[in-house]
Amino acid sequence: MTSNGINYEIKERSATEVTLQVTVEPPIVRNEIDTIYSRYGREVEIPGFRKGHVPRGLLDSRFGREMFLEEAQKELTEEHLPKALSELSLHPVTLPQAKTISFEESEPFVFEASFSVLPQFDLPVYRGIELTVEPVKEVTDDSVQAAVEEIRRQYGTLSSKKGDLITDGDIVHVQEGEEEWDTRAEMGNPVTEKLIGHKIGETVKIELDLPGSKPVHTSLSILGLKEIVLPEVDDELAKDAGFESLVALEVDVTEKLKQAHVAKRERVIKVNLLDHLIDQVEIPLPQALVEEVAEEELERLKKNLSHPRSPLSFEDYLDKRERSEEEVRANYREIVTRRIRRELLLKKIAEKEEITIEDEELERIATEEAASKGEAPLRFIARLKAEERWDDYRTEKVNERVLDLLYQKAQLTKEEK
Repeated sequence: MTSNGINYEIKERSATEVTLQVTVEPPIVRNEIDTIYSRYGREVEIPGFRKGHVPRGLLDSRFGREMFLEEAQKELTEEHLPKALSELSLHPVTLPQAKTISFEESEPFVFEASFSVLPQFDLPVYRGIELTVEPVKEVTDDSVQAAVEEIRRQYGTLSSKKGDLITDGDIVHVQEGEEEWDTRAEMGNPVTEKLIGHKIGETVKIELDLPGSKPVHTSLSILGLKEIVLPEVDDELAKDAGFESLVALEVDVTEKLKQAHVAKRERVIKVNLLDHLIDQVEIPLPQALVEEVAEEELERLKKNLSHPRSPLSFEDYLDKRERSEEEVRANYREIVTRRIRRELLLKKIAEKEEITIEDEELERIATEEAASKGEAPLRFIARLKAEERWDDYRTEKVNERVLDLLYQKAQLTKEEK
């Protein structure tokens, strides 16, 4: 593709890698060099010469001619690489690596840029997928009672505990400097487990140098010992929770558990339908992209585990799972590869089905979601936009509609017990 003395062309292309070539004709090259000399001539102060009237020879002797030629190459590359990508409808997913092929004032300036792109692929048949699925999980008496027990814990109250010896699981009121708070003494927590075995009134010195995290050097004074007192499971508890009786509470819990099981089954089926499609089509991915995203995921894990309140360091994490860092990295590669393929497939189906969500509709969806969470809609939407997650939120909602389509059109057969 040639335009105004510039030629853009795809030199090499594979499923995931592209090398393009840009050729800039000599008049444009000379003009760029002249522009750079003029700019320096206006900016540089040399005794005996007015700004803008410094001879090229003097500029060359002071800075070296190569500097001006290299800057001309840089300016031309930065100007024409984006134009080439636009003209050739290319969308890099890795940073283009440019290199000069030839550069002379009297000859065309030629440079190449190589980068990764997402692959093109044909969609498999996605309507009417046949899939054998498990029936909806039944709600058991044990699960209902476990849910009621969770509600009971929500209405528990803290009260002083008899005795003064700290044991595993106790809630301890501690002081550090002028700050006071309650914390649970737990084995496995490198900080609070130091309190176990001590008594009210004692001060516990904590000196910890945890691998991969900040050292902890402090003293905690034990001011008191507390325990959670749970209410009886009866009609009074049900009334506190907003129900007329314990029976009404259990009926509500049972219905919500049924709904949760149905929703969970549907989510699992949708993922299985998508994975079924992935297995039907070859979607090669740029290795550089997979490596980059996997490395970001690994660094995020390391950062989270380096937090002072993290119960594990990264080294502890590796030891507990009996894995090396490279094995964890390889696992992330597999996860990232699967996730990107899912995203590409969802996007292509959305395009095929013309599933889109414009801003007005997206704001309505966000408003309803915020209301369901008890959050101010305007604040919810503003946060998404401020954190530059508005387009990600749109993609999430579009993907949900694609998955709904796969689910509604699928031919599901219940698995026999």
